[in-house]
Amino acid sequence: MNTPDIRIAPKPFMDRAKFPYGFRKSGDFSISEADLLTRYGNTLMALESETLAPEGDDESHFVAFIKGQVPAHNSLEKAWQKYVQLARGKRHFYTLHSSASNQADYDDDYVSEEYDVAG
Repeated sequence: MNTPDIRIAPKPFMDRAKFPYGFRKSGDFSISEADLLTRYGNTLMALESETLAPEGDDESHFVAFIKGQVPAHNSLEKAWQKYVQLARGKRHFYTLHSSASNQADYDDDYVSEEYDVAG
C-alpha cells in the first residue's frame, strides 16, 4: 500500500519500556512495520491522546480508527493496532515447569529405606 498522508514526527518514536531493544529487534514487527512505527509513532501517539488535531483525510481516518468507528485500512494503522495490542495488552507467559498443584500426583508415602539396595 502507498504511504499515508500523515505528518512525520521530528523525533523517532521509541518505547523503551515495552521494547527495550527497539521495534526491529523485538521480533514482533516486520522491518516495514518497525520503520513505520519509528517514523510516524510520535504523531500517532499525539493524535490518539488528542494533543494534536488531525489535519488531513488520513489523519482524520486514523482518529476514527482509534475510536473504533472504522477498521484499519492501511499498513500504518495495522502496524499501530499491532503495537497497541502488544504494548498495552497482556503478555502470555509460558513455562516448562509444572505448577505446584500437580505435586499431589506424586506419592508422599515414599521412604528411601524401603528400597535400600546396599543393605
